[in-house]
Amino acid sequence: MRHPRVRVIVSLLALALLLAAAPEITAQPRTPVKIAVLRAAFVYFTPYVAEAKGFFAKHGLDAQLVYFRSGAETTTAVVAGSTEFGALATEHVTQVRDQGLRLKAIVANLTDSPFTLIVRKEVELPNAARGYPHVVRDLKGLKLGVTGRGASTDFTLRFLVKEAGLDPDKDVTIIATGGVATSMAALQKGDIQGYLGFEPIQSQAIHGLGIAKPVIDIRKGEGPRVLQEYAYNSMVAKEEYLDANPETARRMVAAVLDTHRFLADPKNFEETVKVAEKYFEGINPALLRQILQESLKAYRPVITRQAVANIGEMLQFAGLIKRAPAYEEVVDTRYAPTRFP
Repeated sequence: MRHPRVRVIVSLLALALLLAAAPEITAQPRTPVKIAVLRAAFVYFTPYVAEAKGFFAKHGLDAQLVYFRSGAETTTAVVAGSTEFGALATEHVTQVRDQGLRLKAIVANLTDSPFTLIVRKEVELPNAARGYPHVVRDLKGLKLGVTGRGASTDFTLRFLVKEAGLDPDKDVTIIATGGVATSMAALQKGDIQGYLGFEPIQSQAIHGLGIAKPVIDIRKGEGPRVLQEYAYNSMVAKEEYLDANPETARRMVAAVLDTHRFLADPKNFEETVKVAEKYFEGINPALLRQILQESLKAYRPVITRQAVANIGEMLQFAGLIKRAPAYEEVVDTRYAPTRFP
C-alpha cells in the first residue's frame, strides 16, 4: 500500500505536468476608446464615475476621457472622428441629424434637464411671484451667459427667452463664457448679469459665493412642460462606428448601466462623494454633498420616446431644426436599454 505522503507528492507532480502542458492563458486586450466630455460638470458625472470605479475596464474598454470647453466642441469631436464616443446633450444628436450628419445615442448618462436660470442678487424680478414664463420677461436688456455658441445652454436659453415672448437676438445679449471657472468669474465680476447653468455653477453662485439667486429651476419642475421628461445627456457615437463595432457599443452600454446601478445604491454614497472630490476640486465639501444628494436621482440610463419627442418639440419651436425626428432616428434601439434597473 502506497504511503499517504507519496500519494500527495505524485498528485502534485501530475498537476504540475498538466499546468506545463496547458496553453498559456493571456488577458484579453481592452478596446481603446476616447470619450468627449466637459471638465468638472455634474452633467458628465456618469463617465467620471465609470472611469474612477473601473466600470469601463470591467467591460473591456480602455477608455480615455478627452476634455472640451463646451457641448458644441464635444459634438464636433465625435462628428470629426477624433473621439469614438461623446457624452453629449441628446439635443445635439437631433440637431446634427437635421443637418445630414449621422449620430445616434445608445444610453442616457443623465435624464433630467439640469438647468437653473440664475441672476445676480441685485437684479430685480418684479414678476418672480408669477413664475414662468412671466419672470423671464424681467431679464429684458440683460447680459446672460452660456457655456458656448451652439451649446445646449445656448439653445435652451434661447428657447426659454422666446417662449416668454422675447427675442433672444434683440431683447437680451447672450454671451459665451466658457467652462465652469470662466463662467463663474464672469458672473462674479458682473460681466454678465445672469446665467443658464448646470451644477456646480448654480450652487456655487447661490450658496457658495452668495452672489446669485434663481429665476427658474427646471430640476424642480419649474419652466416649460417639454423639459420635464427629458434625456439631457447621452453616450453618443457616429452611426457608421456603431454599425462596425457592435461589441464595443454593447460594452459601453454595459459599463454605463453598471455605473447607474452604483450611483442608485445608497450604500455607495460615501464612495460617490470621494469620486466627486477627485473631479471637482475646490468645492466646499458640504456643498458637494448637497449637490450629489439633489442630483443622483437624475442619473438614469433609459431614453424614453416622450423625452425624444420633447427634445424635438423644443428645438423646432426655437427654430433650430426643420422637423422633429422619429425616436429611431435619434436612439439606436439595438443597444439602448428600455428599462432600469
